[in-house]
Amino acid sequence: MTDLRWLADPRLSPDGTRVAYVSRSLDHDADEVVSRVGVVPTAGGPTVWLGAGAAPRWSPDGRLLAVSRGETLWLVDVTTGGERQIARQGGGGVTEAAWSPDGRRLAVARAAAVQSADGMRIDGLPGLYRRHRRVQVVDLDGRPRWTVPGDAHGPQWSSGGRLAFLTDRFGGWGDLCVATGPDDIVRVTDGAGPVRGFAWSPDGSRLAYLGHKHGDAGDVNLRLFLTDPAAELTADWLHGLGNPVRGDDPRGTGDAPVVWSAASGRIYTEVAVGGRGPLAWFAPSSGRSGRVFDGAHTCLSPSVGGGRLAFVRSDALNPGDVHVADEPMGRSRAVTDANPAAVRAGAPMVPVPVPGIDAWLTAHGGGRQPLLVNVHGGPHGAVGWRHTAEVQRLAARGYAVLTLNPRGSQGYGEEFATAIRGDWGGVDWQDVTAAVAAAAALPGVDPDRMAVWGVSYGGFMAQWAIAHTDRFACAVSENGISDFLAAWRSPFWDLPMGGAPWSSPRYVDRSPLVHADRIRTPLLLVHAERDQVCPIAQSEQMHAALRLLGRDVELVRIPGEGHLMNLHGRPSSRARRAAAVDAFLDRHLRPSGQTNA
Repeated sequence: MTDLRWLADPRLSPDGTRVAYVSRSLDHDADEVVSRVGVVPTAGGPTVWLGAGAAPRWSPDGRLLAVSRGETLWLVDVTTGGERQIARQGGGGVTEAAWSPDGRRLAVARAAAVQSADGMRIDGLPGLYRRHRRVQVVDLDGRPRWTVPGDAHGPQWSSGGRLAFLTDRFGGWGDLCVATGPDDIVRVTDGAGPVRGFAWSPDGSRLAYLGHKHGDAGDVNLRLFLTDPAAELTADWLHGLGNPVRGDDPRGTGDAPVVWSAASGRIYTEVAVGGRGPLAWFAPSSGRSGRVFDGAHTCLSPSVGGGRLAFVRSDALNPGDVHVADEPMGRSRAVTDANPAAVRAGAPMVPVPVPGIDAWLTAHGGGRQPLLVNVHGGPHGAVGWRHTAEVQRLAARGYAVLTLNPRGSQGYGEEFATAIRGDWGGVDWQDVTAAVAAAAALPGVDPDRMAVWGVSYGGFMAQWAIAHTDRFACAVSENGISDFLAAWRSPFWDLPMGGAPWSSPRYVDRSPLVHADRIRTPLLLVHAERDQVCPIAQSEQMHAALRLLGRDVELVRIPGEGHLMNLHGRPSSRARRAAAVDAFLDRHLRPSGQTNA
């Protein structure tokens, strides 16, 4: 894990000759996830490192990079390496900065969590907080010019000097707005659903944005819309945009990248097509659309500049490198070589034929191996052809790891994703059992040594599985749900459960806790103490029930971490979690006296 490098946020210079990007890694000495910014020529050559930082943004003349470093913003001269600080500590961390088209000002976005008695629960933090996000326009010496009123994030300037941003200030599920000053703000969308990303047209006359009009539904497709005049470009698209194939790092989460190329006139964004992750493109002038760079990999974070397209490409064996291609359909080439050969020498991933769904087996081979069945979280994501560090780590320890996209996953259209509304543990469980049967029949798998494991929704499925079958030797549930009635805090759950708690029986009959008396399979519960999405009480309840019943159950608490510990957790927390999982699996899946691989 120390050797892994996760590349993210590539940004082409205006002339397309260089790419700035971020490299994230685990620093075990500092016990934190660290990031640094590098610049590499698109023609090939070594990376020039500019020090710690994130969110690099080029000035219009290509001479400077704005780089965020915690609560500060720095301007770095790419040629000389000289730098100066222009935004100081206070007001929250700098998430990004956007250059005005004349290069004289920056719109600086900050985010902070402020403790408040009338606030809400924010994952990873104890108590009640308000999320405070703001955008302030400053001169290059740091002097403030004006501040966007209320909540604001994700600023982007048009070529004509208008500032667009995302906001929750109007309530609803979020909006896209445009401003020329603090007193001139125009609401572009109507708040009927989320806006996940946007881009200005090269001439500054239109906006393209990703969103939908179905409230907080997480199982419907994000679609691509245009303004002035209003239009939709995805009416005939099966696959939802802005929700790429997932791994166990944060790339591809949060707001979705949308870029509009001045050279080709095309709009690019991420998409999951089953377990593959090409880029989707749209040409507003002709109405045409398609996919580019399709294959056994996942493309993330597209950027355009100087007639070129840059993105990060990851596959089952490589956490990812920055790739560059000439538009519109040039062949991409890697301009970085970030991860050592030892990282890339992982276990191969091969498809497992299962009717109706995609599934894969990751294993080094060599005899009949114990099978780990991994159900992804969400549930409305997709796994597939992308590096997942934990899958490779467990494969290196001698396990065959089955991953799959049961019904409810994205990447297969809305009918597939919405199939589990009001039916968690129904058709999705049927898909899991079908995939397990197919994998168990493979010659390299030992069907007598199988475990089921998952995080979040996958943790729910691990508990549900052992309440409905005894075919697994053990199970691991991480940050999972055992009691949907206790989880209900807002109408968010009404779609998954088929209604409100007073109208749907699913809160009870689909809760694994209700079926705890059926569980006789050894269970490891791992839970982050600051999980505000699936609070630790969910695992505490199941632990208490199974102990009362005299069953084999363990609970490992991870202090100081939130629900997305697998994406953002400290190295020490990851190590503690891995040690607990390894000891548990070794005890239940390995014959007496067998050593680890």
